[in-house]
Amino acid sequence: MKFPSLLRKALAATVCALAASAAGFAQQGRVVASTSWTAALARAAGASEIITIAPLELRHPPEYEIKPSDLLAVQGAALVVYGGYERFAKRLAEAAGGNGVRTLEVYTDNIPSVIKAESRKIAEALGTLPLWETWARSFDELTESLRRRVMAAYPARRAVVQRYQKTAAEWMGFEVAGTFGPGEPSPAAVLDLVKQAPDLVIDNYHNPTGKPVAEARKVPYVELINFPGPGGTLTLEDVYRYNAKAYLDAAARR
Repeated sequence: MKFPSLLRKALAATVCALAASAAGFAQQGRVVASTSWTAALARAAGASEIITIAPLELRHPPEYEIKPSDLLAVQGAALVVYGGYERFAKRLAEAAGGNGVRTLEVYTDNIPSVIKAESRKIAEALGTLPLWETWARSFDELTESLRRRVMAAYPARRAVVQRYQKTAAEWMGFEVAGTFGPGEPSPAAVLDLVKQAPDLVIDNYHNPTGKPVAEARKVPYVELINFPGPGGTLTLEDVYRYNAKAYLDAAARR
């Protein structure tokens, strides 16, 4: 009888597919992320269970003082993701190594090409590339739409920018005439930046020091975020929407 034979083959194929799906889920497991930024990258990669070490409400999460109780989260995790510049990065990596947990250091910069490359690394480690590919297509559409809206609001695009927002400002389409920070600029530095005749001052929410330049030049002032948290942000998409709104609100106040 051919029918029972075909039926057995179909059932076997179904069982294999379900087993492969279960194996992929098991491979994914729990991800421990150093900050809200690395957690957002893991979420973009397709991770569904994420523990974030540094609290979201911190203005500058890398300065978080890690506690021994935080390191317990590493036990049983599938992957630990961190940026390498966190004050607690070494202790987190050591705790992961001591528990036989894989670690992955990622590069954090809020431009789409870097975000996609680094989140893809996490997806490869977790076995979630199909989820990442779907996310990446949607992310490209969103970021380009927001970029066009911001550029339409700024016909004059000469800017001075906090150093850690330089690449993001350039991706957006601004001409970076000068940079400042992360420390407080001296009066002489402020004067030099004002002489660059910027149309906008772009600062870093997590370590803002550029307002004196905007006040002296009398131009719009924008604080951008890198780490999700402010304004209820959680995902990378939230960060881009938050920053686009900051740009548009500043343009409307001119």
